[in-house]
Amino acid sequence: MTLQKKRRISRYWLFVIIFLTIILCLNGMAKWKKFCDFYTNHLFGIWSETYGRLMGLFPFSVGEILIAVGIIILFVAVICAVLLIFLRKKEGYKRFCIRYFKSLLVILLCVILVMTLNCSMLYNCSKLKVVSEGELQNRSQNTLSSEEKMILVRNYIVEKCNELASLVNRDEKGYITYAKDLNKELPECLRSLSEDYSRLAGYYPKAKPMMASYIMYQAGILGEYFPFSMEANYNKYISDSYKAAVIAHELSHLKGYIYEDEANFIAFMACIKSDDLSVQYSGYLSVLDYIEGDAYTAYCLMNRLDEANIENYFLFSSDIPESEQVLSDNLCYTEETWEELEETEPVIDRDVVESFSNTFTESYLDYYGAEANYDEVTLLLLEYYEGILY
Repeated sequence: MTLQKKRRISRYWLFVIIFLTIILCLNGMAKWKKFCDFYTNHLFGIWSETYGRLMGLFPFSVGEILIAVGIIILFVAVICAVLLIFLRKKEGYKRFCIRYFKSLLVILLCVILVMTLNCSMLYNCSKLKVVSEGELQNRSQNTLSSEEKMILVRNYIVEKCNELASLVNRDEKGYITYAKDLNKELPECLRSLSEDYSRLAGYYPKAKPMMASYIMYQAGILGEYFPFSMEANYNKYISDSYKAAVIAHELSHLKGYIYEDEANFIAFMACIKSDDLSVQYSGYLSVLDYIEGDAYTAYCLMNRLDEANIENYFLFSSDIPESEQVLSDNLCYTEETWEELEETEPVIDRDVVESFSNTFTESYLDYYGAEANYDEVTLLLLEYYEGILY
């Protein structure tokens, strides 16, 4: 009687099992807030200091290339699977498919690991403290209501915008220009905040314009953080009045501030620290619409007015109105650029791109139990100006 050889697990499947075990353990630990805080505060920065530096050597957005390659790989996988139905008796083709799908599995595991380390952990760590309006009112030493404070902050930001609009450098068309290189100035401004926000210390890669900026325009995206390439990207068509704040916003994601309200607030703080008045102006403009809308709501609540009544808004804003120049600058795209983009014949219909982008974003945030909470920057601003304006 011959002894049957014991079947051993191949090196490939042993690697897959070990890799998958690590991913499952990390995802389990990602539910533990204290661990996520430790990881985000002390370990996450390693990736921008190492992998981020490597990706920063490339003058183009590596993330875009990886997305394109990923789409091609998946498309080829579908074709291979369909052809396998008809060529299943071809041993050579079957071996090719086995190798291809094994490689695809490893790639998939790598993507899951990266997204766990660069997203799951970040979404489950403690956020910057955002106090409620009630808490803000209760701890205050003055008698102002939270609504009154909101209007004070709104008026201050409008005044700063009006002031800076007349002081910033502009080109012959009247568009603002920057006196300093944003890829040098903004990292310095962000690092200057590291005493209060320690994650902001260290290395920052250069922010890169997206090659697919037109698709970003169709999807309504101004900037993008790619966790799998540790890059900060921006839409090359955005107006210069928005560019500094958008870049600072995306760079803050690279330091673990994954939520949009946090990134908005960090970008605002960084920009107003700059010596370049145009960078300061971009920072104030970046929060103007948020505080304007919330202050108007507060005004209507205080006066028991119908918020939907447009006449109420004109009454509210007439005390300290935004200047015509601010209204002109407070646009994501210049009128000239917008007209050019609108006249461009799209390869993919805009509604399709926008629908896909919205569906993907909602699914992505639902998976991480998060929200696209841009508006909560208002509460962070109210907390910041406590003791400064009131």
